Amino acid sequence: MYNEDISNVNNDLGSYKERITNFSNEFEPGLFLHILRKNIILLISIVAIALTGSYIYLRYTSPTYEAKTIIQLGSSDQAKRILNVNQFSEDNSLLKEIELMKSKLLVTRVIKRLPLEITYFERGEFLTDQKYPRSSFDIELISIQDSSVRDVPVDVKFNADQTYHLELSGQKIGNTEAIGDIAVNPYFTYRLSITDAHHYRRVQESEVSFYFIINKASTLANKYGRQLSIKILNNTAKTIEISMRDNNSGIARDFVTTHAEEYIKYDLENREQSGINILRFIDNQLDTVYRNLRDSELQLNLYKQENKISNLDNLSGSYFQVFREFEEELLRLDLQESTLSQVIETISNEGDEMDVYQLIPLLSGSQYESTVSEMLQKLRQLLTYREELEFDTKEGATRRKKIENGIAIQKRLLIESVESLRATIRSRKGDIRQKMMEFESGFSELPDKELEFARLRRIFEINEKYYTMLLEKKTQYRISQAGFVTENRILERLISSSSPIAPQKGLITGGALAVSLLLGLGIVVLKYLLHNKITSINEIVKLSNASITVLGMIPKYKQDIPNSQLLVDKNPKSMIAEAFRSLRTNLQFLTDGTKRGDAKVIAITSTSSGEGKTFVAINLAGIIAYSDKKVIVLDLDMRKPKIHLGFDVENKKGMSTVLIGKSDLDETIVHSKVANLDFITAGPKPPNPAELVMGERMQEVLRELKSRYDVIIIDNPPVGMVTDGIPMIRQADNPIYIFRADMSTKQSVQLVDRLINENNLDRLSVVLNCVDVERSKYGGSYGYGYGNGYGYGSNYGYGYYDEDRPQKTQNFFARMFGS
Repeated sequence: MYNEDISNVNNDLGSYKERITNFSNEFEPGLFLHILRKNIILLISIVAIALTGSYIYLRYTSPTYEAKTIIQLGSSDQAKRILNVNQFSEDNSLLKEIELMKSKLLVTRVIKRLPLEITYFERGEFLTDQKYPRSSFDIELISIQDSSVRDVPVDVKFNADQTYHLELSGQKIGNTEAIGDIAVNPYFTYRLSITDAHHYRRVQESEVSFYFIINKASTLANKYGRQLSIKILNNTAKTIEISMRDNNSGIARDFVTTHAEEYIKYDLENREQSGINILRFIDNQLDTVYRNLRDSELQLNLYKQENKISNLDNLSGSYFQVFREFEEELLRLDLQESTLSQVIETISNEGDEMDVYQLIPLLSGSQYESTVSEMLQKLRQLLTYREELEFDTKEGATRRKKIENGIAIQKRLLIESVESLRATIRSRKGDIRQKMMEFESGFSELPDKELEFARLRRIFEINEKYYTMLLEKKTQYRISQAGFVTENRILERLISSSSPIAPQKGLITGGALAVSLLLGLGIVVLKYLLHNKITSINEIVKLSNASITVLGMIPKYKQDIPNSQLLVDKNPKSMIAEAFRSLRTNLQFLTDGTKRGDAKVIAITSTSSGEGKTFVAINLAGIIAYSDKKVIVLDLDMRKPKIHLGFDVENKKGMSTVLIGKSDLDETIVHSKVANLDFITAGPKPPNPAELVMGERMQEVLRELKSRYDVIIIDNPPVGMVTDGIPMIRQADNPIYIFRADMSTKQSVQLVDRLINENNLDRLSVVLNCVDVERSKYGGSYGYGYGNGYGYGSNYGYGYYDEDRPQKTQNFFARMFGS
């Protein structure tokens, strides 16, 4: 009748929403501290687990170290500044240099300089330690027969007799070998030697195992390339920070310093190689021009001797000047054609190994410099990008194919462009020669000998000028090379610390403590927000809008109470005994006009089992019996009887046997150890307890008992579960409804209110059982009063205490931990 689950769920949700909404406005410190006290062990457990977890993490996590170095980029061309010669080297931007520093090309050069071809490890119970730069043993790799052994751990098993053997993936490879001997297995040829005199003692005394890895340079380049960090510190000053993080401080330290040194070395090598290629080209051109110059000089001298011609003063000055200009133009075009031919030859023959720095200076000063140089730079970028892809991309990968196609297209465009320029030059040369022939035909009357002499002299002067120009170019480049000084320098060689940067003990421990405390407090706050139990009489009054009469409350007993025992007789001065005296007194105010001398019927019920109705019934009966009134307790909770347990008697006969006529009333009445207090147990469990209670025999039993006793207390079934107790509640002079603190839900107050309205039970009053009065000492409120105007104090200030001992004042932490 009263178990409407859907309604209860909606009421629960409404209560939760209301509590969350009114959290800041209606915060109850007493309730919050009570929940905190009940969950203090959970909170301590969470903190302990978090701290233990942080300790385990710190204990078994490999430390990470960081090393840094700072370099400054710069260059100075003193030749250009002092002698005003052309600059042949290329200016480098910071972003371009950073990409070079990050490239696999430079990282691989660093790896090859460091002793990382073979890395050594010691494997402990939980952690593995890389031994760098030295291990307790050393492998001298002589040759590799099978490259599949690379990047695979090879275990070394040392024996007590100065021998060892190797294992690969748990399988023995090769034979058992002696220390220091050259050994051969299917994968590689090597020699193992011991470098630490205490090595075998460590092998015997510890559980450390040893292994090594023969590394691929590309694998290490990928690994350390990801750990390498390069950033610009100051763009104006051109300072760059190179940093690296690794579990081995030695590797991090050596890697950054070697990286900085290798970058400076690579830059110098690159510029030096470019200069060597340019000078080689100029020297080759000089040899060719020198031979032409020598031949032309010999021909001129021979002609002069044979024809006895000493000068050309009698020839027309204009003729000579015009032909000189034509020849100079042809010389310039020949030089440009030769340069373009050299570019085509370099691109076609050298292929992927071409050096763009060799070609750019050749075009310096020509009218095609900007066009061809721009295309060469694009080709150089594609070649550099392909070099980087070789370290982490397979030959047939899509990205490499795209780069290869781009390089081929760029080469083809470059060759076509140069061929087009060379064709233009040839066409121009043809035009000049045609004009020269036309011009010569106009001077046919000049003597043939003088004309031939002029031609030979003209060829000689042209070769002489070309040779002189090449010598000037060579001199200028050498001066530029000598005047160029690299200013790339390491400002701070090493910035490192002996302590790891991670994991940070203080941060991890503090964070674990803070998070665990927040989590624990969050759980407490959540339980507070979701708390839907009755904790004080004030809540009952508030939830019922003061429409329910509150009879009083029973404090929580410090010890467990087995089987709802009678307690008021064991310690009459206890707080519980005084609480029941208060209930007895308050019942006198609820007398609704019953005649003096008439027996009172008190019916006690609750919402569900376990809320303490039997305990209240027995002890209320005992305290009333102490006032010289004859009291009898009836156990009508035939489904789950407990009165016989409270008085420690058998339950072979009782109310069920009386109501069915199987037993007489007198033979079921049992006298307790307390004077004036009798009781009748429930008896065997009947199949129809509700019908028995509602029968006429029950009324006869009540009339008979009223004639014998002053007070009849009935322990009814919980009305929130069954309806057996409703008839007795209606007939009782003083129906009492029991709530239990921290167990009864707030919706049960609405159940009582409905019970009163539907059954016209204006006399019904409630008792709050098992109240933690300690909570009232630090913020709780347990005042109680009646809906009809009566009111009583909030705390038990009766002057009685358990065991007649003075109470000690407890501090907050003592109360919190329940001590």
